[in-house]
Amino acid sequence: MNTINILILSGKFGMGHRSAALALEERLKQRMPGACVTEADLMEQALGAASAGVYQTFAALARRGGPAFNRLYRAMDRQGKAAPVPARQLFLKTIHRLAETANPQAVISTLPLCTQLAAEYKRRTGSSFLLVSCVTDISCHSEWIAPEADLYCAASAQTKQALIQAGVSPEKILVTGVPVRPSFRVPAEGERQARRILVTGGGLGLMPEDEDFYLRLAAIPGAQIAAVTGRNQNLRRRLQNLAPNIQALGFVEDMAEQMRRSDLMISKPGGSTLFEAVASDLPLLAVRPSLEQEKRNAAFLAEEQIGLTLPSDATPMAWAAEDLLLQPAVLEKMRDNMDRLRRQASLERLFCRLESLGMAWAS
Repeated sequence: MNTINILILSGKFGMGHRSAALALEERLKQRMPGACVTEADLMEQALGAASAGVYQTFAALARRGGPAFNRLYRAMDRQGKAAPVPARQLFLKTIHRLAETANPQAVISTLPLCTQLAAEYKRRTGSSFLLVSCVTDISCHSEWIAPEADLYCAASAQTKQALIQAGVSPEKILVTGVPVRPSFRVPAEGERQARRILVTGGGLGLMPEDEDFYLRLAAIPGAQIAAVTGRNQNLRRRLQNLAPNIQALGFVEDMAEQMRRSDLMISKPGGSTLFEAVASDLPLLAVRPSLEQEKRNAAFLAEEQIGLTLPSDATPMAWAAEDLLLQPAVLEKMRDNMDRLRRQASLERLFCRLESLGMAWAS
């Protein structure tokens, strides 16, 4: 039996990082039932209830301060010494406490901050754990990179190339895609509903607010609209009873099922959302990417021909969705390209490496 201990570090600076961590936890426990896998939100572990305020501030910056967020993102994307981290010693003490409890032979980070802090902890303490930096976007910010990292999980071949250009040895890079839960899968025959459009904006419901946009989608012949508004209760209330074929769902627990049932998705192009769509064989229309990493993810959609970026106005957005739904051959081509991406990116090599590490530790 594999007795390896694995610690996964993440945080909710954008829910995609935490989603990837939880997906890894679930898939590792499924693949390696003898392993002890611990997933931890480093911010919550370090700050307790005060972490909620930090996350709320970040969400407000990402939602309303796109230019400010992007300036900060670019300023921190640099070679050489990592950007300073407030309360660094507190975070390092927290990692020490987690490491003392979990006794990990492998630490996997799905957040750049966690990569930098785990690398510093490893360097300071001389720890021998395998440090894996799991990049959760197509672009590769320099904060994902640390000399102490032993492996990198790259979202795509493009991400791998960016890591190589930044000086990472190709032998350290595995093209895994962004980890998603096993429930995100290609629909079985009969699950997908023709012309069902899934509109979502993640947990915060960052999605089109214009009611006319939804009415124009609902006017597409044969269309059924499922709007997953998350915590955006104001939008949910406005969409309820707007049209018979518009379903306002609020926060849902069955997003994987919602995606399997749909023919097309409209969403902000976060890294986890993008790869959940790929896993679900669901072409994606990207809504107004404003953050740097989302812009790169949207460009990836077009380059790989698995989706499109929508214009910013409500009427052209609806026209673009209708145009795509009325071209089933184009949708099928996008799904073929998603199948190609699924075959290129796999967590299998990471699992094999961890299994080998577990066997070496046991012996």
